[in-house]
Amino acid sequence: MDSRNSRTAGRPGIQNNAEVAYRRLREKLVAGDYEAGQRLTELGLCDDLGMSRTPVREALRRLQSDGLVAATGRGVVVNSLSADDIRYALELHGALDMLAARLSAQAQHDGRLAPAQLAELQTAAEQVAVSAERGDPAAVWAANLEFHRCLTRLSGNPLLEEASDRIWDRFAIVSKSNISHRGDLTPRAHSGIVEAIVAGDVVAAERAAAEHVREAAARYATE
Repeated sequence: MDSRNSRTAGRPGIQNNAEVAYRRLREKLVAGDYEAGQRLTELGLCDDLGMSRTPVREALRRLQSDGLVAATGRGVVVNSLSADDIRYALELHGALDMLAARLSAQAQHDGRLAPAQLAELQTAAEQVAVSAERGDPAAVWAANLEFHRCLTRLSGNPLLEEASDRIWDRFAIVSKSNISHRGDLTPRAHSGIVEAIVAGDVVAAERAAAEHVREAAARYATE
């Protein structure tokens, strides 16, 4: 048992409160309530959450492990991503998206996907386009995130879904801070990914996912 678990073992109330604090703080970070580089204090977070310092402290330790915050001599700061960090994350994101598309197309080919699951993916892709037409970059970001989460769910691989979520959460923090300055946020390859998965075409699905990530990398490179 590690030291963190030993401190809270046998104290279910503390464990439950720490989990609540962790989930609420993670949601607030991903939602952009705290900006990249912002310093967070335990006291301030206790006020925000209406909770005591012990669960908040435990939550911050987990968020630091997730890479969403970093410890400093004066508390913690919301993590940002350097140009290299973004490049590394995009490389991993690309590999995960390609795998998710391939597994989803294979599942469709094998008859393991229900029509409702395919409809959910199609709806998510359409919502990105609708948000883009409205000229709402923040809504595009949220819809794009939902599309990719839907894609990883269809893969049937929970570890893939967990790894993808960790990357998206880190992207969310930096993207929320500069999203109004982004250019064309419409992912052109979404329709290609959906069509290939519906057709059960493994090769085409993987290719479309790779093209989508190349477009995303090009947008970040020009910002």
